[in-house]
Amino acid sequence: MRYKQWEMDQITDFIHSNVNGGHILDMGSSTGHMVEILSNRFGHDRIHGADIHLDSVERNRALFQQNKFHHIRNGFYKENKGKFNAVTLMHVLEHVDNPVHLLKDVKSLLSDDGILALSVPMERIRGDAAVFENILNWGRGKFINVHVRKYGYNRLCDDVKKAGLNIISHRYIHGFLPEANRKRFANYSLILYTKKH
Repeated sequence: MRYKQWEMDQITDFIHSNVNGGHILDMGSSTGHMVEILSNRFGHDRIHGADIHLDSVERNRALFQQNKFHHIRNGFYKENKGKFNAVTLMHVLEHVDNPVHLLKDVKSLLSDDGILALSVPMERIRGDAAVFENILNWGRGKFINVHVRKYGYNRLCDDVKKAGLNIISHRYIHGFLPEANRKRFANYSLILYTKKH
C-alpha cells in the first residue's frame, strides 16, 4: 500500500516547506505511524499525537516514549489553544457526525499562522475505502458503514470554509501512480492544505 506512504510524504514535505519551527500535532494518531514519520523528519521534541481512544494513546505512549500523546477529552482544546504551528488530520472527517464543529475545534489549536493539512479518502461509493472494516462489520451480522460521509473536493472545501479556514492548495494521491495529481477514478485520497484566517 505505497499510496499511504505517498500521502504521508506529501504532507510531511508540505509542512517542511511551509512551517517554520514550532510544535506539530497529528490528530487521530491511531497507531502512531504518522507521528513516527514526522518525528524522523522534524525531531521528537516537536511532534505530538492525539486520539479519542485512550487505548491508542496509552499504546503510543509506550511505543513512542520521546513523543507526547494527548487523550482528546473535555478540556483538550482549551488546554492546547494556539499551541501548534501545524496540525495533520488524516482520514478522520469521514468518520465524524459534525465535521464543521470538529474543524473549528482543530482550528483553535493552531497558532496565528498555523497550517492544517487534512486528507480524506476518494471513494466511488461511501465506505469503499474501508473495505476490510466494512466486511468485518457485515460478517458480524450488523452492517454499519464506518464512514459517515463521502467527500469530494467541493464538499470538503465547503466544510473547511464554514469552519473559517483558508484553502492554500490541494493534492490528489493516486492509488498506483505516485506523481499523478488530478481528479481520477483510481485516486486513493485528497489532501487539502489550509491556513487559519
